[in-house]
Amino acid sequence: MTEETFRRFRNELNSFFVLVLLNTAFGALTMAFGMQFIVTSVLGLPGGQTGIVFRLLTGILSLVCFGIGFAWVLASARILRGVTAVRRDYKKCTEPVSGEILTGWIVRIMAHYRKNRETIQWMTLICTLGGCVFLALGILNLVQGIFALSPSGSAWIRILPFVAAAINLTIGLTSLRFSTWFRKYSAVWDHRMEEASRSEDALKKSLGIDRE
Repeated sequence: MTEETFRRFRNELNSFFVLVLLNTAFGALTMAFGMQFIVTSVLGLPGGQTGIVFRLLTGILSLVCFGIGFAWVLASARILRGVTAVRRDYKKCTEPVSGEILTGWIVRIMAHYRKNRETIQWMTLICTLGGCVFLALGILNLVQGIFALSPSGSAWIRILPFVAAAINLTIGLTSLRFSTWFRKYSAVWDHRMEEASRSEDALKKSLGIDRE
């Protein structure tokens, strides 16, 4: 194994790890928003201006959002365990990595990706959409901050939108960056799986075994 192969595997592993972490965070945010709207729908808005039907619909939608977020956190945690196991072995290895060890790590990640391929594809899409949303929020914060630049008002009020913009833009750019990287790596992994499948078919054909 060359040093280039090792660096590529390290980038693939780190991108996979961050992608799952971001999806866990997005799932947790969905749960938080769902819980917030549940409380709002139960208590109602100040002044009692919301009708019972509206509050009921809001409560149902909030429960759905909370359930989706909770399910997505669980799915992300399941995939994160597999990635973390390989990443832990990778970080523990202090000696130069041999070709056999690196091949074993690649096979484990490939098997984990193949088992959860559909969920991981959804993770890539959600990470991209989440990045776009945070970028939009960051731009809105910048616009808000520019309009808030007035002599009157405290310095904290004037700087707060820019702090929020920096946070949202950082999350958005990070999400888009890692989703783009992982989309490239997943295309490589799909190609590897196709090659492995063709090799398996060729082996079974040479042995006279019909593949079910």
